[in-house]
Amino acid sequence: MEYSAGFTSEGWFQQEIEYTLDQLHKGFSRTEIRNKVIEDNIFLLRSESAISKRFQIVYRRAKTLYPTLSDYYFNGTNADQKVLLLYSFLKCYRYAYENFYELIVYRYQHKNRTLKVSDMSFYMEEKEQQSENIANWHIATKKKINSTLLLFYRESGMIELVENEYKVSPLHVSQALKQYAEQDILLKALITLKAGG
Repeated sequence: MEYSAGFTSEGWFQQEIEYTLDQLHKGFSRTEIRNKVIEDNIFLLRSESAISKRFQIVYRRAKTLYPTLSDYYFNGTNADQKVLLLYSFLKCYRYAYENFYELIVYRYQHKNRTLKVSDMSFYMEEKEQQSENIANWHIATKKKINSTLLLFYRESGMIELVENEYKVSPLHVSQALKQYAEQDILLKALITLKAGG
């Protein structure tokens, strides 16, 4: 998977992903779901092109959960849903995936379980040294990427702003999802904030 700044247009999109998962669960194809989303303006956007763009993003993330994890999504707790939405995001974007492991997990295990906004910028600078693609991203894109990542970490409950820094915490989920996570390395890492097995 290549580095992509495409997730600057990402959002939490819980209702859209939930709708898409429900339609997949009912047996509808990608094309059928897309047509219904456009015809009925399910995502409540102004133009067909905006709806199509949003559908691309949402469908890609929904497919990371369907079929197995969608059952945990619909039958789980609110916390389970939040973890799975973050999971779907990390599964789709290499930079976000690596940021989680190399920054969030690391800060939790080795740096007093705290994160500062400046840590996000320092991490980006390190990645620029490793990838010409990242080095060529516009400064506004880099800021938006860090904002998007912080949004996802906050929405999931993984980070919480306390004074001038974020406190990093593992995510609490149902016993059923925790048990399933034993067979999924990323999901287990999201729950435990530990890398590896």
